[in-house]
Amino acid sequence: MTEDPRWLYRQMIDAMVVSCATGQGQVSAQRVRVGVWNANADAIADVDPAQQAMNSLLGSLTEAQRDALAVLFAEEYASGMFNALEVLHAAQCAPFDRGYDGDPSDDFLGRMDGWTWPEE
Repeated sequence: MTEDPRWLYRQMIDAMVVSCATGQGQVSAQRVRVGVWNANADAIADVDPAQQAMNSLLGSLTEAQRDALAVLFAEEYASGMFNALEVLHAAQCAPFDRGYDGDPSDDFLGRMDGWTWPEE
C-alpha cells in the first residue's frame, strides 16, 4: 500500500471496472452469447424451471439477437456497480465520500470509458 490517501479509492473503482469488463460482469453475457444459460438444466431433476426456459429462449434467438441481449446483461451488471457507488456516496462512506471528476459513480463511468486518474 502507498501513502497516497486516494490509493484505496482508485484501486476499488478499478477493481469494479475490471469486474465489469472481464470478470463476473461478463459471465451472464457470455452464457447468452453461446446460447446456453445452464448446460446441466436438463440433467438435474429439481432444477429451477427458469433455467430450462432460459436455455429454450436463448436457443431460439439468432446470433445477432443473442449478442444484443448479451450487451444488455453486461450493461445491467455495470449499472449495479454504478448504483452501489451512488448509495455509498450518498451515505458518505469513505473512501466514496468524494470523487475526482464529480462523484464516485462519475469516476467509475470515466474509467469504464478509458479515462485516466489525475495526478495528485
